[in-house]
Amino acid sequence: MCASTWSWLGRRVEREVLRKARDHLEAVKQVAEAAESLFRKFREGDANGVAEFYAKTYELEKKADDYKREVIRELSEGYLHPIDREELIRLVLINDDIAAYLKAAGKRATLVDPNAVPENIREILERMASGVKEASTLLLKAVEIVRSDPKEALRLADEVERIEESIDDIRMEGMKEVLGFCDEAGKVSVCIITKELVDELENSSDECENSADVIRSIAVMHA
Repeated sequence: MCASTWSWLGRRVEREVLRKARDHLEAVKQVAEAAESLFRKFREGDANGVAEFYAKTYELEKKADDYKREVIRELSEGYLHPIDREELIRLVLINDDIAAYLKAAGKRATLVDPNAVPENIREILERMASGVKEASTLLLKAVEIVRSDPKEALRLADEVERIEESIDDIRMEGMKEVLGFCDEAGKVSVCIITKELVDELENSSDECENSADVIRSIAVMHA
C-alpha cells in the first residue's frame, strides 16, 4: 500500500476517533454539569438534593466510561501514526479522569450533612465545581474544532489554563477556611471530608489543564 493511501487511512481514522473523543468529552461535560448542581445543593444545605445529583453524576460517569472504551477500541483497530495514537489516548484518559474526580467528590459530599460544613466553605466548593464545568465546556469546544481551526483551539486551551489557575486560587482560599474550621470545630470526620472535597475538585481542575495541554499538542500538529 502506498504512502498516500496510508496517510488517507490515518486521517480517516483520526477523524473518527476525534468524533468519538468529542462524544466522550460531551459525557464528561454532562458529569461536570451534574456535579455543579450537586454542589449547588450542597451549598444550599439540601442533603436529598446532593444524593439525587450524585446518582446522576454516577450514571453519567459510567456513560463516559463506555465512550472511553469505544475510543480505545477504535485506536487499537485502525491505522494511525504512533504519535497521533499516543496523543489521542492521553486526551481520552485525562478527560476520563476529570469525570472520575468529580464522581469521587460527589460521593464524599453524600457522606456528611452539608449543614455541618460552614456556609463560606460550601460556597467555595460550588465555585470550584462551576469552574470545572466551565473548563470542560471549553475543552469540548476545542476538541470540536482542533482539526478545522487549530488557532482557535489553542486560544480555548489557554482559557482553560486561566480557569485552572483561578480554581487553584479558590482552593488556597478554601484550604485556609477549612483549616480554620478544623481548628475550631473539632469535628474530625467532617473536617476530613471537607478537605477531601476541596482536593478532589482541585484534582479535576488539574486534569482540565492537562487536557488543554494535549489539545495544544494536537492543534500544533494541524496548524
